[in-house]
Amino acid sequence: MNGNKLLTIFLALGMGLSLVACSSDKPESKKEEAKVAEKKKEEKRMDTQDRTAKLSVPKDLSPYFTSSREGVGKMESMLKDNGSIVYKCLNEENKYELNAEIKLSSSSAEKSADQQNSMYGENDEDKKYKPCTFEGFDAYSQTINLGTVENTRLHYYVDYPVEDINKVVSIEINQKNDKEKDTSDLEPFAKAIIENMKLEKVKEEKKEEVKQEVKEEKVDENSKEIVGESSRAKLTLPRDLTSFYTPSEKYDTIKGKQDKGNIGYTLSRKDPDRSIYVNICTDSSDTLEEAIVFHNEHLSKGEEPFTEYTLGEYSGYRSTSYTNYWNSANDTTYRYKLNYPVGDKNVILSCSVTLRDNSDDTTGLEDILLAALQQLKVEIK
Repeated sequence: MNGNKLLTIFLALGMGLSLVACSSDKPESKKEEAKVAEKKKEEKRMDTQDRTAKLSVPKDLSPYFTSSREGVGKMESMLKDNGSIVYKCLNEENKYELNAEIKLSSSSAEKSADQQNSMYGENDEDKKYKPCTFEGFDAYSQTINLGTVENTRLHYYVDYPVEDINKVVSIEINQKNDKEKDTSDLEPFAKAIIENMKLEKVKEEKKEEVKQEVKEEKVDENSKEIVGESSRAKLTLPRDLTSFYTPSEKYDTIKGKQDKGNIGYTLSRKDPDRSIYVNICTDSSDTLEEAIVFHNEHLSKGEEPFTEYTLGEYSGYRSTSYTNYWNSANDTTYRYKLNYPVGDKNVILSCSVTLRDNSDDTTGLEDILLAALQQLKVEIK
């Protein structure tokens, strides 16, 4: 009998201790969960959006991805003027760089890939974008050496459904000055981005139009120069086109023009009607390759994709577009993305020259732009 009482006492003590242990475990578990939730809540994020969707990524990607290379510094991030988000880390000693750029676009991954593939010939099958599945999403990918095996790009166009619309997320990973020729960091970098990315549909809101007084830029018509400034460079040209170039045809009016970051010339006459518009500005992209990828994703109606082209001594890309008007006038426009060397540096120029008349004769059209480029003064900021 005494033995049963002792057994009962020990069992009661055991159950009491286990209950204490359980009750002490639950608060700790809840504390850990709260810490994780608080950490996610405090995580700073970067946003970019277009007309229909908003994309968000962590400002600090290091908890999710760290380069395997020795000597690589902390991952930096920034939001560019063109709306793309950039991550970058580098080794100052050997100039090795690993970066990523994320952009939003509409349409479909297939269409985006097709536009890029149209730039390659029949013998460039290995350079073309191929269909794939990336972290559960339908996508197209390309891995290509940019000039040498030390510079490699991995690029994804990802179909990302958001409610009743489809967005295309462009994830571009670039590795530069890679002496080890090791591309093992590229795929994990891209995966870390898409796994921690958020995309949501932007609700359309009807906004009342607010009339604002716009201050016009004061232009000194008596100045001998036209000047355009951007965050990247200052561009200067002689105001008088005829001071360095003689048009092959006669025009009633030849004027230099400037509008913020854009400079150029307008040549026009009435009989017969003929006008030429020349425009030069800096491109927001860091590299020519980046500029072409971005602009080929955002082609205007009737505009062809940019293809490799050399204008005089300037290498780059050109696209062509045609517009027909009801009064039989036609617009032929050549658009260019060009490398423009400035000392030991380089700037990307975005240029165009448009002919508007009733014929398709574009003879000498590019000569005007080339003459202007040869007179152009560029001060990189």
